Amino acid sequence: MNGADEAFLSALDQWTPEDWQEYRRRIEDGEGSVRSMDAITRRRTRESETSR
Repeated sequence: MNGADEAFLSALDQWTPEDWQEYRRRIEDGEGSVRSMDAITRRRTRESETSR
């Protein structure tokens, strides 16, 4: 693993049950897993930046 992999896995550890529910919904709708994870991670980043 490299540093980027570790950062990515660390981000997944912080996902809420709602994030996982959104992920499952996206997968069921046919979106790819990497694209789904990226979209949720970007949303979480935006939300954390606006809450500062």
